[in-house]
Amino acid sequence: MRSTAYKLKIEDLVRGEYIRSPEGTEPSYLLTPWGQHVTRARVMGTVIDKFIREDQGYAALRIDDGSETISLRAWREGVPELDRFSVGDLVDVVGRVREFEGEIYLVPELLLRVEDPNWELVRELDIIDLKREALSRGVQPRHIHAEKPEPSKLKLELPQHAETAEPAPEEAVEEPPLPEVPDEIKKRVILAIEKLDKGKGVTPAETAIELNLPQAQVEDALRVIFVEGDVFEPTAGRFKLAR
Repeated sequence: MRSTAYKLKIEDLVRGEYIRSPEGTEPSYLLTPWGQHVTRARVMGTVIDKFIREDQGYAALRIDDGSETISLRAWREGVPELDRFSVGDLVDVVGRVREFEGEIYLVPELLLRVEDPNWELVRELDIIDLKREALSRGVQPRHIHAEKPEPSKLKLELPQHAETAEPAPEEAVEEPPLPEVPDEIKKRVILAIEKLDKGKGVTPAETAIELNLPQAQVEDALRVIFVEGDVFEPTAGRFKLAR
């Protein structure tokens, strides 16, 4: 299964520390001030800058959520997805966390335009609740000292040598394509989660037992509906409906 996409304020991303395995044997991740090990993040913000290279080989958006700004970057086939958006659009993005020359950025997996600005308040309250829960468990945010580069205007095109080698070796592995899952199976999985969830989410095994389906088939369906935004993982391996 894919790793959890943590709902975060942008400041918790850009103030984090990007950790790479010395030997490249372990996945890279971002250590946030709250101690989260983040490989995928979900943030909401307003597009404040946009750059599309003339040859359509690279694109970047910069978004602002009121706490900080971060760039969303895409190459080649990912460029048209970013080009759909304009300065002033409010967007909700699920993306892989990456770092280049000290700057944290996101490579979008799912990018949606948000029409109702009230969802910003909903997201803010979600994150506040998560931080209150962490505080109740004794977690204290810490200051991670790191030199942060000034975010350039989106002439933040990567140097030519970086593009030819991009992504870095440990980031060059592409995730497998999403499986093909019939709509009927996706609907059954969603209904099962709605029935079984008592507040903490539902595991793939519990869903498979409820539906009398192979667990592998349920996990495939969960991968697809997670990317489609119908479910999320409040904790690793447990799924809730995204409502």
